[in-house]
Amino acid sequence: MKRLFKTAAWLALGLSPWALAQTGPVQASPTITILRVQAQGQVPDIQCTAVKPKPPVDKALDPDPPEVPDDSEVQRQLAAWQHPPAVTGNKAETGQWWPVRPGEPLRIGIWGDSHLAAGFFTAEWARLSALPADQIKSRFIPANMGRAGVRLPLRKTCVDAAWRYEPGHAVSAGATAPGPGLVNLFSQQAGARLTWDLRNGAGLPDKRQVRLLFQQTAAPIVLTVRVDEGPERQVDLQGPPGPAVLELVGDAPLSVVQVKLLDGAFRLHGMEWPVPAGTRLQMDVFGYPGATVAGWKSVSADDLRAWWGASPYDVVALAFGTNEGNVQPFDAHAYGQLLKASVAAWREQFPAAQCVLIAPGDRGVLVRRSQKMPAAKAGQHSGKSAGAGQAKSAQAGADVLRFTRVHEEIGRLQRQVATAHGCRFWSALEAMDGAGGAYRWVRQTPSLMARDLIHFTVPGYQRLAQLLARDMGWSSAVFEP
Repeated sequence: MKRLFKTAAWLALGLSPWALAQTGPVQASPTITILRVQAQGQVPDIQCTAVKPKPPVDKALDPDPPEVPDDSEVQRQLAAWQHPPAVTGNKAETGQWWPVRPGEPLRIGIWGDSHLAAGFFTAEWARLSALPADQIKSRFIPANMGRAGVRLPLRKTCVDAAWRYEPGHAVSAGATAPGPGLVNLFSQQAGARLTWDLRNGAGLPDKRQVRLLFQQTAAPIVLTVRVDEGPERQVDLQGPPGPAVLELVGDAPLSVVQVKLLDGAFRLHGMEWPVPAGTRLQMDVFGYPGATVAGWKSVSADDLRAWWGASPYDVVALAFGTNEGNVQPFDAHAYGQLLKASVAAWREQFPAAQCVLIAPGDRGVLVRRSQKMPAAKAGQHSGKSAGAGQAKSAQAGADVLRFTRVHEEIGRLQRQVATAHGCRFWSALEAMDGAGGAYRWVRQTPSLMARDLIHFTVPGYQRLAQLLARDMGWSSAVFEP
């Protein structure tokens, strides 16, 4: 097969010729282009282009706002609900489940929805390892950067309006041309810019090598790369279609990298950098708000496998279910089939890793304030009269446990699929002591549940991480000799 590059072109970009030996639609490893760059000192903070604010809209005060149901109504419906006792089993035998090896980091990859994207759950999980911060690192940064509700180990990111997100569960390109996080940033608009501040939390540069993961197209992709406010350098990316890497190698640690698209269709999968020597825990978090497990069902296995290289994960986790349960009416059979196909594709990527499925926590339902009043007062509130037969609270008409029932069913199905694939299972709903947990947690001080009764507060995510750590045998003892 004819090669698409000549050696002279490789060397002009500092390209590694051995990396381009692969041709054809399936590649054992991505095509790599190496660009050597110069770092600068004292680089100012990046300033993102201000988004034009929308004109203010005067919102009338809601005279009948949604509120948390009264505890008496929650208890009444719990007492009336005839259901089998929750299957307990969060606490599992620990043994040597965490495969720590001397001289190597424990590599963990976890995929999920907004509960993971916020980062509070995994940050607490990392804290409970009791490792120093400089021994806990990430290898991959998914292309959810700049997305609302996402926290990443990046100091700052600027994503201009020319880019769109392609999450694998909703956009086919996110699964058929996947990055490690099953989400892409895509643009084909000339002038589209992405800018990253790569410095650490102390504001100090500490990365000399940064890889931009992307999808090579049959047509060339033309970019400019600017490092630390230095000159722009044009890069022509060519090669066999499929997974590809633009690797920036600095003469010193880099502070700020900016990429501008000049021509072509650029599909960014994320970023990667080497895990430093001495790292004991590598934790890569791939969370996207609104995501479901569906992205894994259609994933391009060969393209995705190209990213892991010689350092696959030791432990992998899936934490989905809340958004699947949001579709009403919930079709348990359809969800079960989707889950089986998705987990099978996921396990195909990591057949030797320890695995765990994390089922969603409890979810509540808000009711209108008027529903919490006796019917007679509710009628006065709305300007209508109430019949004598409506003396009881109108709140009784709201099914405050409808999502609880769905989440219990999701947990039951996840437990079955986890067992079939030799994975552990952990239920956040069970950790909340079962049905009604959302209402109990929102009334805690401090509150553990957000007022939407879907998400958790920061203390709530931390509490879930602590319960998972307890049940899975995760503690500082994991890293002891």
